[in-house]
Amino acid sequence: MFRRTVSIILLVLLPACLFAQIASGSSEALREGLLLFKQERFPDAIRVFQALISDYRDEPGREAVADAYYWMSRAYLAISDYEEAARNLEYFLSNYPSNPYYPDALYQKGRLLYLQDDPESGIQVLEIFVTEYPESEYVGSAYFWLGESLFSLGYLEEAARVFNKVIVEHPKSVKFEAASYRLSLIEYKKRENELLKLLKWSHEEALKSVAEFRRREKAYEQALAVYQRKLSSEDFAEATEQERSALQQLQSENEALQNRIRALEARIAESGTGESVQVEQQRLESLESREKALRLKEEALTLKEALLLKLLEQAEQQ
Repeated sequence: MFRRTVSIILLVLLPACLFAQIASGSSEALREGLLLFKQERFPDAIRVFQALISDYRDEPGREAVADAYYWMSRAYLAISDYEEAARNLEYFLSNYPSNPYYPDALYQKGRLLYLQDDPESGIQVLEIFVTEYPESEYVGSAYFWLGESLFSLGYLEEAARVFNKVIVEHPKSVKFEAASYRLSLIEYKKRENELLKLLKWSHEEALKSVAEFRRREKAYEQALAVYQRKLSSEDFAEATEQERSALQQLQSENEALQNRIRALEARIAESGTGESVQVEQQRLESLESREKALRLKEEALTLKEALLLKLLEQAEQQ
């Protein structure tokens, strides 16, 4: 009877022990992958996550498997393998809607769509994210990428409003500084567009003026020809002082008109390479360079912060 009781107890305890062992093994593998991710050894981290998924897909450690899909998509994103990042991210979102990383994954999807040159779809996903998860730590960053998507589509006014939202409502966001530079860039872009419109208008007006002056020049030349023929004819002695004065005035006006035409033509030739346009272009290039550096810095900070939060959560659970 005693042996039978012991056997029953062992049959009950063994699955629990096995479950704990498997769960412990999957957690250890996840920690190893996260450590490699933190060290920016992304290909190595991907291999660990892939092995974890393969070993524990149908085992009790499936919670670690879900996390592995999320972090593997982030690792692929870090090495700019957008196709694999999107595939793993989509699998995670479709299969693990209750996972704690789900809101973060939705944000990453919106950001990834922008990086894949699909800003329209990115805008839709990011708008869903900021609506459904307004308390997420990534909301400020989500608004930034929403602004980036609008900016890439040429909606400068709308993009400026979104970037300003980052600055006013999310001053502690890692994207605060980048949003500030983007606003400056938009301002320069608007000034550049206005300048180009002004130059275009000025160029068109100058062309119209040249055409009008050419018409008037032809009329002057015809009038000059009439007076010159009359003054050189047999009726020269009969030419009135008024007619002679009119001839001199026509000659003077024609000369002044030709000078204006030459000045306008020189202005048209130089309008495409004006110094003001070059100065604005240099400012834009400088801002874009600084914004790119800020983006790289923000990516590193975001990854570091996410990893620290995950490690703290795991430490609390142990």
